[in-house]
Amino acid sequence: MIAKDNQSRGRLQLVMAKDPGTSPGAWPRRIAFLALPGSALSDIAGPYEAFLLAAQTAQQRLSLSTPAYNVTLLGVDGESIPTLGGLSLTGARAFDTYQETPDTLLIAGEPDSLGRVSNKAALFAWLQQVAGKCRHVCSICTGIFGLAESGLLRGRAVTTHWQHAESLARLYPEIQVNPEPLFLRDGKFYTSAGCTAAMDLTLALIEEDLGPSLAADIARANLMFLRRPGRQAQISPLLKLEMSHHQPLRNLQLWMLEHLHLPLTVEDLAGQAHMSLRNFARTFVAALGVTPARFLETLRLEAARRRLEETTQGLDQIASECGFGSSETMRRAFLRNLGAPPGAYRREVGSA
Repeated sequence: MIAKDNQSRGRLQLVMAKDPGTSPGAWPRRIAFLALPGSALSDIAGPYEAFLLAAQTAQQRLSLSTPAYNVTLLGVDGESIPTLGGLSLTGARAFDTYQETPDTLLIAGEPDSLGRVSNKAALFAWLQQVAGKCRHVCSICTGIFGLAESGLLRGRAVTTHWQHAESLARLYPEIQVNPEPLFLRDGKFYTSAGCTAAMDLTLALIEEDLGPSLAADIARANLMFLRRPGRQAQISPLLKLEMSHHQPLRNLQLWMLEHLHLPLTVEDLAGQAHMSLRNFARTFVAALGVTPARFLETLRLEAARRRLEETTQGLDQIASECGFGSSETMRRAFLRNLGAPPGAYRREVGSA
């Protein structure tokens, strides 16, 4: 099912930074990257190269005798992996020849990748065995379909790319699917959205092992923003508006942003769009999938979140300028939507 409330937030943990060396396990830490047939090349290459770069950087900076990570690319049928775009990756090992116990297992794939696997029983048995021993088990985007089919995610809270969330929830009703966050952690299992969200997850894992300074270097080398919290939404409300082809709603975007500080009502928004209240509400939901009131709150959250990340403004000032009316109203909105109060959110982003 798709999770629509906060009942499971208490047991959901986003990746938290630790000092280098506090995680268990000797160096080098083994990273096993299983790419199912038809995986997107970007889902593989980004995290794979980030771990390799971190391995080399950490060896030099921390004076390790070996690279920090030993990264192995695994395939289903040998050393060649066909990818979604038609290119093939070579140099992989067949998963059933990998006898080591990895510290971290990552899996990439598409929703239909398992249809190209002839030895699924052996693959699932291997996944069950390896997952029981390693510290992290991570899915990259729609690689989650492979983990879900293996039974490893039963009863867990997960995310994936928003376009595939409903399909995942329909096929695996025993899984709690949340289509909003960039990545989620439930115990040792980490699930992520698209390829850029996979990089956010990879950076979080590197930071957990090697510290924020080294993770920042990896992010800069990849021209990335460090570090989007996992609870951040996959699609910003502004992008959702830009995706709309309804011109009155697109024009409403700028007006709403310029007037967030006002106590706006749905009637105000309908009037600004020159539509009747009933037609406005129906058109808005059809175009964006949410009610105008819900969308307005999301815009205010986005504006407040950016101020928390980019300014030193006090909570009362931010609440007033973003239209919440009071810091307490803003606090409740943050808890309801992001699972953390504004102050904690600012501290988390500031430590990234």
